[in-house]
Amino acid sequence: MTIERFAAEIGFTTRTIRSYHARGLLPPPIRIGRAPCYVDRHLARMRQVIRLQRRGLPLEAVRALLEPDLVLGEHLPIDRAINGVARANPALMSALVEAGVLVRRPGGDLRARGVRAVLAARAAAGRGASAPQGLGLLAEAIGRVVPHAAEALEAVRAVVGEHGGEASEDDVTELAIEVLRVGLLRAARENRVNGA
Repeated sequence: MTIERFAAEIGFTTRTIRSYHARGLLPPPIRIGRAPCYVDRHLARMRQVIRLQRRGLPLEAVRALLEPDLVLGEHLPIDRAINGVARANPALMSALVEAGVLVRRPGGDLRARGVRAVLAARAAAGRGASAPQGLGLLAEAIGRVVPHAAEALEAVRAVVGEHGGEASEDDVTELAIEVLRVGLLRAARENRVNGA
């Protein structure tokens, strides 16, 4: 749909929609030729933003909830550090790009998509570990977990289908991410309780 139709669907002006793009609250429209188009995932995101705003959250808090990696990346100088480490180790850079932790910008620089994952890997690698060691740990962990993640996504998709849900693929993916997060936190608590 056009920006005018999208704005009407949400009940905002086109100017407000553009401001939400500028603030990082709404992903850019999909381009069909030269025309920007909005799809269901844009509607779902705006409805999420509106719900959170109605609960009294300021837009910066909404943005931090919906895009934590983006917000962290803006406040931590992690992109520059990762670019240096990755460029010094092409095999590591390739593994992190393949894993989806890093994405290439049009100018060739790398951007950390998984800032929280990078920070967690650095902590897990230990105090004396170098940045390449932490990033290597992250790449290896992702490689080992991805097959299980694909199975988890399929399981969540099946549950949604069994319940007659008509969720978009983005909604199913978001649910799967949250289910995995909750499941992993539960497993970690149970391990601590059982002394494992």
